Amino acid sequence: MNPILSVALQVMIASSALSPQPLSRLPANLQPLIQALNTKGFKVLIALPPVRGSYGLFQSESKTLWISPVTLPLGIARQTFLHEAVHAIQSCPSGKLTPVGWNVSLTPVVEREIRAILLKSYHHANRKLEQEAFFLQGQKNAPSILIQSLKQRCI
Repeated sequence: MNPILSVALQVMIASSALSPQPLSRLPANLQPLIQALNTKGFKVLIALPPVRGSYGLFQSESKTLWISPVTLPLGIARQTFLHEAVHAIQSCPSGKLTPVGWNVSLTPVVEREIRAILLKSYHHANRKLEQEAFFLQGQKNAPSILIQSLKQRCI
């Protein structure tokens, strides 16, 4: 391949990975959760979060969840969306994030990995919130758990 064409192709791929994307790019089994969040006044965007370098972000003031478009080619869009959806639910009913209280039971290996991420990247006051988010993002039935919690907490 022509080296100039190769660079141009890489730039084009990189820029498309940063462009806003339609919510339909998320898996079909997440669409009911997106609709439930919208019904409760949350806005979900596949767009660059306002915090540089983050894969996802939830802002309680604007009730907005950002999922970075780069998570799509990386294959982590589902986990990122579920993680931020947990934070949205944690913000109910007051707008202040509080733990939901899910019974989080993890294998020791997964627990150590999450603990390492939390120690490295999160303020200690947010650890319980992040622990719930990391736990739920890996659950197969997370969308249904989150929809149920959304109905209970976000009145």
